[in-house]
Amino acid sequence: MATPEKPLVEVKVTNPFTYLKNWWNKVINNEGVDFRFHIRPLTAIAMTIVIASLGFGVGHFVIPSGINIPFFKYENITSPTPTATPDVWKETAYTGTLQYSQTTSKYYLMTTTSSELITLQVPVNIDLKDYVGKRILAIGKYNKSVKVLVVSDAKSLEVLPKSPVSIPTMVPSPSPTPTSEPTITPTPEASPSSTPNL
Repeated sequence: MATPEKPLVEVKVTNPFTYLKNWWNKVINNEGVDFRFHIRPLTAIAMTIVIASLGFGVGHFVIPSGINIPFFKYENITSPTPTATPDVWKETAYTGTLQYSQTTSKYYLMTTTSSELITLQVPVNIDLKDYVGKRILAIGKYNKSVKVLVVSDAKSLEVLPKSPVSIPTMVPSPSPTPTSEPTITPTPEASPSSTPNL
């Protein structure tokens, strides 16, 4: 028997949309990446310690300082500790003689207690020309480092007498202390009289 011969040219026309649909289903079914890890518990604990120590900055203590890793450099950044700054301006009052300096065009208060000059800063609306050479009381905010007294208003300045007036005080005199023993005073006795009592 003779085997049938294959045709020299065979043309078969199929639906191209079916071909595209089958190809798209193959692509969608094989879409995605599948990762699978199998880690033992001790390995997971060791990896967590290494990652956490490097990530949280403890790596400086884990990695000795003599070993240099090219991609890892530990920089010790110390943040300055905050210190409390004292308030340099304090509300206070000074008495002294007001002086004016023509070279600096400033008014100074020469205090009587410590013999120092304090620069006065007053608002523009306060005229201190009438107070020069007089003893005044100035109230305001004082900065000890630059020796400046800032007077806020005219009510904070007061002219005082030339010399301080002492306040009279009484010195208590000793008073007699009461004794605890009672004193007995005799009572006068009745004397007989010439008229009888009726």
